[in-house]
Amino acid sequence: MSEIVKYNNDFNLLPMPELKAIQMDMFMAIISLTKDKKENTPFLKKFFNPDKRKIIIPQKKFIELCRLNDSKMDYKEIFFAIDDCLKKLCNFLISYQKDERTIYNFVCFEEANIIADEVHITLQSRFYDMIINKKFGFTAFELAEFAELSGKYTKTLYRLLKQFRTTGKAYFEWEEFCRIMKIPENYRQIDIDQRILKPAIKELSKERNLFDQIRVPFKNLAYEKEKTAGRGRGGKVSGISFTFKPENIQMQKLENESQKIMSDEQKYLKILNNMKLNQVRFNYNDKLWQFNDFDFDEFKIIAIELVRDEYENLNFGNHMHFNAKNQEQFFKMIDTFRKGIR
Repeated sequence: MSEIVKYNNDFNLLPMPELKAIQMDMFMAIISLTKDKKENTPFLKKFFNPDKRKIIIPQKKFIELCRLNDSKMDYKEIFFAIDDCLKKLCNFLISYQKDERTIYNFVCFEEANIIADEVHITLQSRFYDMIINKKFGFTAFELAEFAELSGKYTKTLYRLLKQFRTTGKAYFEWEEFCRIMKIPENYRQIDIDQRILKPAIKELSKERNLFDQIRVPFKNLAYEKEKTAGRGRGGKVSGISFTFKPENIQMQKLENESQKIMSDEQKYLKILNNMKLNQVRFNYNDKLWQFNDFDFDEFKIIAIELVRDEYENLNFGNHMHFNAKNQEQFFKMIDTFRKGIR
């Protein structure tokens, strides 16, 4: 399963620095490792120093968390991408207004270094306190799902809406929304719709395969701008509201608990049933296949080859029976097909 990104809702009010989408993934990976010591899992305890604000994580593990190992970049490019991101984050100044009489100005990190094969990060104390203080509400989402999204605007809207995941309704004052989203001031309303909102809504409403399950980040997602009365046609935009199907947190908890006690056989049987139900498509041996059926006892998977014609249309080709000699090979075969899912 993916690491969980969890932080104080106040963090959503802060515009991110000028980061590329891949750098946002790195930032959220760091946040996912930022936990209060009392909530550390055995996995996370390995990466904590006695100073709870300092994280030391193997560079290889950091790359896995950010899903950079799935990118087309080579190791050298990934190394410099991480370094570039850390430099920008070290200069990220937060201006945080706690109440009418209190404003804090501070940077996120005291230091962020790559040393040998490790990433060393020390959070500034004020930033650390802000992230872990969840007494008055928090935002949570899976890092892998966040990393699967494309585009910085989509990622920012995703984390904003996740704060309202249980209600399915979110409203923002227009100027505040533009500030958090970092929408260019010279964008007209039609530019914002066509370049930012509509592409983001389409991306966040799209089915995607994650952990062998077909997921939609926000089902039935839609937005509506609110306008003030005024002269001329339409009036001035004063706010924006989003609606979507709320998450059933209780059902998710039950599913997560059941996952913990499932045997390998039960887990792989569930994976296969999901692949069959959703007719998953995957790449294997430089060919595109569509999952058709399986025989769990005979260690067999049946798939249909998809072939493009001269007009680039996909057509059904031959059926193929993929067979394994034993259960161990069968599970490895399933894992191989899962990695090729598109």
